[in-house]
Amino acid sequence: MITSETSRERKIIMKPIDLIKVLIADDHDLTCLGLKTLISQQPHCQVVGIAVNGQQAIDLAKSCQPDVIILDVRMPILDGHSAAIQIKQFDTHVRIIAYSSLANLPMEKNNQTTAFDLYCCKDISSQDLIKAIDDLGKLAQSDKSQFRRVG
Repeated sequence: MITSETSRERKIIMKPIDLIKVLIADDHDLTCLGLKTLISQQPHCQVVGIAVNGQQAIDLAKSCQPDVIILDVRMPILDGHSAAIQIKQFDTHVRIIAYSSLANLPMEKNNQTTAFDLYCCKDISSQDLIKAIDDLGKLAQSDKSQFRRVG
C-alpha cells in the first residue's frame, strides 16, 4: 500500500516516561523533608512514601512498590541493613541506596549478605544523588519490564 503522507504529517509516537518511584526511609524529619523536596522537584521522579524506621520501610516497600529506596543505615526498630535484606527477599528488582553519615560505610560493601546497590554519605551533592536515583531507577524499571515480559 502506498501512502502520500509527508514527514510533516507523520505523528511521532513516543512511549510515555515512567516516573521513578522513590521511597525515603530516615528517622530524622529534616532529612526526610529535604530529600522529599529535592526529589519532588524532579519531573521524572515521584516520592511514594516516607518511612521513619526499618520496619515501616519494609511495609511501605510492599505497598508502594518503589523503584528506588533511599534507606538510612541507622534507624530505630530495625536497622537499614536488616530492612534492605528483607525488602530484597520480596522485591529483587528494587534498588536500594544506603544513605548514611558514617564515614566507613563503603567497607560494609564487602559483606556478602548486603542488599544495598549503592552507598552514599549524607554529604553527597544534590546533583549526584539525583543522578544516582535516575540511574538506579532506570535499571529497576528495565529489570521489572523484562520480568513482566518473560514471566
